Amino acid sequence: MHAIDDYRQVFDRLQASWDTLTLLGQLSGNATEMSGTRSAFEELTASLLNHLAIETRDKVVSDLRTKAQNAIDVLVRNLFERTADIGFLAADTDIREMLEETTPTPAAREAIEARFRDYVAKYSVYSDIVLVDREGAVRARLQAHPAETARHAIIDEALSSSGAYVEHYGVVDFVSEAQSLVYAWRVEDRAKRPLGVLVLVFRLADEMAGIFRKLLPEDDWTILGCATPQGEVIAGSCAIQLPAGLALSPAALQGRDPVLKLGGRQYLTVACRSSGYQGYMGPGWIGLGLLPLEAAFAQGDGALSARIDAGLLAAVTGRSGLFSEDLLTVSRQAAMIQRDLNRSVWNGSIRQAGSTAANAAFSKILLWEISNAGRRTQAVFDASIGDLHRTVVAAIMEKCRSRAAFAIDVMDRNLYERANDCRWWALNATFARVLSEPTPEGARHCGEILATINSLYTVYSNLILFDAKGVVVAISQPGEAHLVGETLAAEWVQRTLALRLDQHYAVSGFEPSPLYAQASTLIYTAAVQAPGGGKTVGGKTVGGIAIVFDSTPQFGAILQDSLPADEAGAALPGAFTLLVAGDGSIISSTDPRFAVGAPSPIVIDPQGLANEGDLAGIRTFEGKHVAVGAALSKGYREYKTSDGHHADVVALCVVPLGDVATDAGARPSSAAANAIAARRLPEGVEAFEAATFHIGRHWLGVKARDVVEAVDLAGLKPSAKQAGDGLLAGYKLHQGDPVPVLRLARLLGIPDGLAEDQQIVIVRAAGRTLGLVVDSLGPIPEIPLAELQPLRDLTAKLEVPALGVVAARDAQGAPAGMLMLLDVDRLGARLDGEPAPPQLRAAE
Repeated sequence: MHAIDDYRQVFDRLQASWDTLTLLGQLSGNATEMSGTRSAFEELTASLLNHLAIETRDKVVSDLRTKAQNAIDVLVRNLFERTADIGFLAADTDIREMLEETTPTPAAREAIEARFRDYVAKYSVYSDIVLVDREGAVRARLQAHPAETARHAIIDEALSSSGAYVEHYGVVDFVSEAQSLVYAWRVEDRAKRPLGVLVLVFRLADEMAGIFRKLLPEDDWTILGCATPQGEVIAGSCAIQLPAGLALSPAALQGRDPVLKLGGRQYLTVACRSSGYQGYMGPGWIGLGLLPLEAAFAQGDGALSARIDAGLLAAVTGRSGLFSEDLLTVSRQAAMIQRDLNRSVWNGSIRQAGSTAANAAFSKILLWEISNAGRRTQAVFDASIGDLHRTVVAAIMEKCRSRAAFAIDVMDRNLYERANDCRWWALNATFARVLSEPTPEGARHCGEILATINSLYTVYSNLILFDAKGVVVAISQPGEAHLVGETLAAEWVQRTLALRLDQHYAVSGFEPSPLYAQASTLIYTAAVQAPGGGKTVGGKTVGGIAIVFDSTPQFGAILQDSLPADEAGAALPGAFTLLVAGDGSIISSTDPRFAVGAPSPIVIDPQGLANEGDLAGIRTFEGKHVAVGAALSKGYREYKTSDGHHADVVALCVVPLGDVATDAGARPSSAAANAIAARRLPEGVEAFEAATFHIGRHWLGVKARDVVEAVDLAGLKPSAKQAGDGLLAGYKLHQGDPVPVLRLARLLGIPDGLAEDQQIVIVRAAGRTLGLVVDSLGPIPEIPLAELQPLRDLTAKLEVPALGVVAARDAQGAPAGMLMLLDVDRLGARLDGEPAPPQLRAAE
């Protein structure tokens, strides 16, 4: 972790400075005791570096896990569709009739193989389709192969299984000598007796390469893969580092050892099991993510990190849900040590004020060097923690981008299947025959086929067969039987009937439909052509098939699975995901506040996404800073890339980061204080030293000769009887005596500061001692008496307890702020008539 090594070197140099300053302080005898502060910073440095290492590792592992999880989940969703494909294709009328022939002719085999080519033209995820009869003879297939019989056990299993499909990965004798992923199911006659087995060979290597390509940018060192539970690598994004067939140790798959030694190289490794899809868990494979250790922590956040300015970082770092509480504690401890150090240096300077001792000047210089060393140390703490927080925010932005890309990819893949389904089912020979020569029995048979298909494909609310006049002939859902005989009036009906090629399809806009209870959905359609038509322009269209996508739960499930999650798998608080149409209207949302059809709460220009790619950024929304990831639909395989269909759909993923700051500028500017403190007055100038402090944005002070010391606010006891104006904060035990403490902010009409930052300045006023509550301590500069302008020269408000003001100027002589010098005697007079202090024991 090179960045942490760099910080370690900086801390080592600072520690050497502390050693030197501590020694000088001991030699001078007048400087503040430094050993406690030195030790505190030393201990905190070790803790900080440890936390930085943990957080850096966790960020990299989280990013690696997200990629590996996306890879296996996308694959499983793809394979879920294959489990349905084998079921409906095995029920295809042409395939069944071919197996029913006792001695099929070469022409029959050629016709069914042409049918297979039609299928793969629509479902390009398959490399081969094999049809085997009951005796194991290969009746037809898509790809040439010398095997004429199938002896693999998958045939017997498909003929006898009680399930809905058979899934197998391994060497299949009639497919290939290499490992193959196949899906098989039996073909039955009308009486449900087995005629043979249909086998689909999935293009696994091609599919995995596509998944890896989408998840890994060119400059990414990450290696993705998947493996069997036994450790055999099925596919890897790098054939050299993670080749298929490689055997991995069980420890690499069970997460017991995060570092994997492979081929003489060490890899940071994660293994992820699929979360499943609609109850389907896939073949049980495991997603792998590997990252070479030498590159794991060298990948910067680039442009994402650069977009996070200091103001935004300050607004979001208080959220323990996003940042480690331990790391926040380190930051608070560093601030407390620095605050105590500043007070110690401030008090040391007060003790030196007005001193004529020979070493007073040296002691003052030493004290300010100690203070500067503290500020440098605090700055390094803040910078290192800030860099890490910036990295964490950038990681959340990247997670939003990644999850948006995941959502849009899954949506494209899902709709790719819908565009294929309608076109394939439109080729069913029974549908063409019945629509060409309609009969009541034929219509009932079509309804049975549609119902069987719909039982396999739960993503549809209904499947509808209609004739050339748009009249509904059959439906898949018995509850929608009233539709039969009705004429469909939607505009997509005529577009469907105008289609002339079986590779063409139509799709409705995402809009309310009476076929979906007036809710918005997509309806995919294809033309049914008379037997023998569809290969060339001019085929006779006899009707069409419409498939009503069950969009509400399906889009909802995609978005729900796309929500960014923490390490425990729980969605990040307040996160939501959206699908948004090109016109800016919502298609689906995980947040009930954003209804379907309403304008998107966050506007993203689809054209900008098309030009620049996926987006990750920060927006303000509902008074919060939010990380936003956006991805534009780019299609999948042929869908929306070469089929003529186009629709701008954007996936959005949003995670709240923190409230937008409303108190910007409440902290004092240090420009004025630094300008005066840095001055060196010439000899002979009559001057006084001012002990300064801040309340809100205001810079105030008193003459240093009137100050006893600054103390912590802890131990302040409330007064038995508060003053009517609330100026008395209480009593502070100081050197055994109770000291009344004034709320200086209220006296001056300034908003109260933050309690955790406040301190008490003990002053002597008109023979009595009192305390002043301040927000933070400032420098103790020398001020020429001539620069003090009496307050009466500036305002007629004589009730303000001030001696005057001092105008500060920067090195160029420009105005840099103003210091108000308070009159401690008039402050003390405000306590006249206050009740006697409580009897505080010195032990308190």
